[in-house]
Amino acid sequence: MAQVKFTALLTTALFLIAAGTVSNGWQMYFMAAVILSLPAASYLVGRLTLRGLRARRELPSPAWAGDVVPFRLTVTAEGRWPRMFMQVTDDLPKWLRRAEDIEPTLDFAVSGEARAEYGVETLKRGVYTLSTVSVSAADPLGLFRFKKTLAAPGELTVYPVPEEIPGLAISGAERYGFRDLPFTAARGSGVDMDGVREYVPGDPLRRMHWKTVARTGNLHVIEFEESRSQTVVVVLDTFLGGDIGTPPDSSFEYLVRTAASLAQRAVRDGACVRMVCGEPTGMDGNPGRGTEHLLSIYGALARSEARSDRRLSSVLASRLGVLHAGTTVIILTADPDPLLGEAIASYTAAGLAVIVLYADGGSWRSGRGTAPRRPEDFMIGLFRAGAEVLVMQRTANMRLMPEPVWSLADA
Repeated sequence: MAQVKFTALLTTALFLIAAGTVSNGWQMYFMAAVILSLPAASYLVGRLTLRGLRARRELPSPAWAGDVVPFRLTVTAEGRWPRMFMQVTDDLPKWLRRAEDIEPTLDFAVSGEARAEYGVETLKRGVYTLSTVSVSAADPLGLFRFKKTLAAPGELTVYPVPEEIPGLAISGAERYGFRDLPFTAARGSGVDMDGVREYVPGDPLRRMHWKTVARTGNLHVIEFEESRSQTVVVVLDTFLGGDIGTPPDSSFEYLVRTAASLAQRAVRDGACVRMVCGEPTGMDGNPGRGTEHLLSIYGALARSEARSDRRLSSVLASRLGVLHAGTTVIILTADPDPLLGEAIASYTAAGLAVIVLYADGGSWRSGRGTAPRRPEDFMIGLFRAGAEVLVMQRTANMRLMPEPVWSLADA
């Protein structure tokens, strides 16, 4: 299109020069000179359009994987000249994608601020650093297009989405022959009052402490002395060699979602939860309860990546430290480490419950629906250590479907 406009301007100027030559009219030469100078003048105006611009962004925090979240961008312009039809392109990192195909436009009659809002799809959990946006504009004649990069720093945390895991109803009772995770035992159920805590969905309404509700405006319930203390430690293996597949459909991403799901269920049922990763994330390791602690676990999971060059068996003891009686350890791994059984034997010998959830890497290598690939040495070590074993495969709808394994014959 710009070439057509250039051709039209040049043709018009040549026609005026020819007409001036034939008619001996000097005015024609003047008009031709004005037309030939239009591209240069338009270029200067276009360059001036992108001067004096500053940008800042507003990000939702946190966001959830798979959601479309609103991004707000404010551009401030200095100067007394108008700026029209400026297009804004956000320089998004991998796993963040614009939800709309049309780029937002900004218009300035004079100096001031203009705002653009657009949706961004979060394809994968993580912590994303955003740094710049690109602003482009055309000259008045549409002959040239100019682009400028503006600093617009920001950080977006995307949490993994927890989900209900079939077959792991957390009731503390026998179900389908498999011992469910005993999280509900963490709730105080004695007869002596221990204090008042914030209401957790599922708490009986008869335990509501109405004086605290009236004073604070928030729901609180009476907490009784616990009949048996219950702490759940969720261990996420971050060994690089165990990460099979392409995110977000990879074995490690399945394990991250499983960790988020287990933590949510444990916190909802009142257990004390501790999140431990194979390598420190700066946000894991501290036990706690309640919604605020659960969000800190989500934050640790958002930052977790399978980057460790050390297998879990070599770091498990240092990462777990001393565990007290009544602790349940849930290990999430996709690495068939034959030494893992030896690493957990000391915990089972001390009477702790250890559950290993293994994401079968063979189902990611060979596609959906393949038979589980359970290395014999790995399974033998787990059974000898007294661990309970579940195997999870890749599924067509990416749902979490762990299945219990009773013996090598089942494997």
